[in-house]
Amino acid sequence: MRKSRVYLETSFMFYLTGRETNDVKVASDQAYTRKWWAEEGPKCDLFTSPFVIIESNDRDPEYVEKRSEKIAETKLLPIDDPLIGQIATKLIELAAIPPKEVTDAQHVATAAVAGMDYLLSWNCKHLANPHTFPKTKEVIESFGLHCPQIITPRSYLEDFCDERQ
Repeated sequence: MRKSRVYLETSFMFYLTGRETNDVKVASDQAYTRKWWAEEGPKCDLFTSPFVIIESNDRDPEYVEKRSEKIAETKLLPIDDPLIGQIATKLIELAAIPPKEVTDAQHVATAAVAGMDYLLSWNCKHLANPHTFPKTKEVIESFGLHCPQIITPRSYLEDFCDERQ
């Protein structure tokens, strides 16, 4: 059986390696992320991209090294395929992703071009959003590609892991 191919977006890395918090929701999301990494990560082929590295180095310098260590445990996808830029542009043009969120569009495009099964993200505003996903899927499929499921680690664990057992 083929392993699922999973693209880990930047917010995943931040929740995986972030500092402990008293915010109940964030702490819960971090726990789901760490559980996913420990239990499901080894069962999957894990990928990120240079977009994740750039964003990971951009904030919270105290945790850059921790994020870099986790990123090093994944395979790095190339981002030089012109199709990535074309798809990202179309995602923004058709309002699947807001114009200010170019990197989010690039994450989706990279995952689609690379044939990912899933894109894991805590960005529920622009990425793991059931209201915007149909438009995102439509754009990806208009390029003849399969659109990965764009979900949170919580959804993956709750919705997909039970099905496989």
